[in-house]
Amino acid sequence: MYFLKCINCGFLNEVKSEYLVFCSRCNKKLENNYTEWKKENPKKTLEDYQRLVCVSDVEIQESSVKVKATNPNAKWYGIGAAIMFVIFLLIGQFGGEYITQIFNYEKTSQEVLEQEWIRQSYGEFGLSLETPVIMTERDLPIPDHVRQMIDVMDVYEYASEEGFQVIITSIQYNQSVGSMSLQGAANGSVAEMQKQPGVSDFDYSEKQVFKGDIPGYEQTGTYKIEGIKVEFINTGFTTGLIYWQVMVVFQAIDEVGRIAAKRVIESIEINTDSSLQ
Repeated sequence: MYFLKCINCGFLNEVKSEYLVFCSRCNKKLENNYTEWKKENPKKTLEDYQRLVCVSDVEIQESSVKVKATNPNAKWYGIGAAIMFVIFLLIGQFGGEYITQIFNYEKTSQEVLEQEWIRQSYGEFGLSLETPVIMTERDLPIPDHVRQMIDVMDVYEYASEEGFQVIITSIQYNQSVGSMSLQGAANGSVAEMQKQPGVSDFDYSEKQVFKGDIPGYEQTGTYKIEGIKVEFINTGFTTGLIYWQVMVVFQAIDEVGRIAAKRVIESIEINTDSSLQ
């Protein structure tokens, strides 16, 4: 599979044919789409375009963090990093042009806090939370070495034009993974965030949290991306072979975004009576 990143919103669009012109996420025209590229390269084929311009699923897989097998949390470190990698694809990999578009001009409106929020369940495993609008289900290119360990994966996103973004991931792994390592997944998540292109001045803290009797972690931190300071809250929970992750990202100077982010995280509920197997 091959993907073309939208300069406007950062989404990776799968390139299946020469007819892809508009982003399937924001409907804006894709820069350097095949039709435009072909005008400058009349003798080259779609296969040449995919190879020279697009990013392949193999490259995505190879970009996930590799760790030594001697690490007792190696598998979960790698899985946590891989899941965070595909989450950053959804965020747009925080490419420079995308960042300047959403973070240099607008902050979250006070109206977001004043409007009625919606509590909704997301995925098959009992997680619900409150957001300003109902979140949208997404389909992400999961690396093959991770996908083969997953029975079910549900991903949902809410993104405002001001850069405030919420991403939910609910996963049920299969028996091949053995037992879960929550700390391994947590470590892999922050490792992947730090290695994203353009990221600097990364700083975070982590604490143990619970939802009922379900253990989890909450990571809060800041970093600069293309010189713009960003804050995040990343939380994960696990029981059995089920793993839930909720991440909220906003501009560091966005006070309303900060309040909204905390509200999202504090609203998380997991209904263990109906979700766990």
